[in-house]
Amino acid sequence: MQEAVEFVKEEGTRADLKLKLYALSTCAFCKRAIEFLKAQNIEFQYIYLDKIDVDRKREIKAGLKEKYKNLPVFPVLTIKDERAISGFREEEYRQALGIE
Repeated sequence: MQEAVEFVKEEGTRADLKLKLYALSTCAFCKRAIEFLKAQNIEFQYIYLDKIDVDRKREIKAGLKEKYKNLPVFPVLTIKDERAISGFREEEYRQALGIE
């Protein structure tokens, strides 16, 4: 599913979480999530789903929904391909990523 699309990689000193962020280029919460991860110096990959082919976008969204269940809003952050967080709430990100 996701391997066939090109993600933008942001380097960071912490790379153990294998984060992928599915976002929309027009989404303010998506931009805040990206800035938060950069500020924490965490390595992650992201993709703007509204910038890719519509059929691929639908396929990716369906795959995310099937794997992680009930993901209603963007951004969607996957952690080690095992867990997903829908939306951006800084405190939830901090807790999930082990940030004090």
